[in-house]
Amino acid sequence: MILSLRFKREPSGMWDGRLVREAQFERVTDLQLSTVCHAANHARDRLSALFGRELILDVFAPVLLQQGSDGVIFDGLYYVATGALCEAYVVFRHGDGRRLAASAFGEECPDESAPLSALEERALERIAGEVAALCVPLCGEVRALRRGDRDREPPACVTYFELRIASPVGAVIGIGLSRDPGPAFGATLDRSALAGIPVEVRAEFGEARIDAREIARWSVGSTVRLDTKIGAPAVLKAGTVEIARGDCGIRAQTTAFAITSSPFQENAR
Repeated sequence: MILSLRFKREPSGMWDGRLVREAQFERVTDLQLSTVCHAANHARDRLSALFGRELILDVFAPVLLQQGSDGVIFDGLYYVATGALCEAYVVFRHGDGRRLAASAFGEECPDESAPLSALEERALERIAGEVAALCVPLCGEVRALRRGDRDREPPACVTYFELRIASPVGAVIGIGLSRDPGPAFGATLDRSALAGIPVEVRAEFGEARIDAREIARWSVGSTVRLDTKIGAPAVLKAGTVEIARGDCGIRAQTTAFAITSSPFQENAR
């Protein structure tokens, strides 16, 4: 989870004649802007080919919707792409949908308030399909695309961002996700790749907390009293990580450590 320090919109009071806004930590999306920009670059190329002209796209950074989807899907229509990881919503507000449909046919949009024709709705569905196909890094493999019904199936966006197409199209395509993607992780190493790396281990048979004044009085021959009780198990560590407990002793004229318990084995049970 990522938190960002922000200030509330409404002032919380006055101080020294000035309005004061209270600071608070708010959760922000784990969806990286670089991931969105990568999808937007492909969307620009696909939509440019679809519209038969070079398009310029601006990306508005992804946000978490604190109050649900009503603020972004309040009119027009949307399509739901069912992905392997989550659902993606491709949103066309009414005026944007009219401009996109008109541009797809190489026409101007004289009346943005007019209802969409069946042919224009099919054009928007085609555009939604192209956009949804580019959301695979965000929602997983797209298995189906359907038109959303606000009354029967209210949208459940958690994360939302916008692609804004510059003039002459001058329209916005909204994209919402039904869950916030987790932080991105790179490729991991297989355990076998680390098997040959030497690791320095150290056995500790006793410990104590001693103040600096006492340490300063130490000299050769001083006896240091430890807090560890006689018979207590020693600890085997790799760096600061405890890897085993056991007994210290001698075997074949060499100091040895006999393991009696291991946290790794206990966690594996």
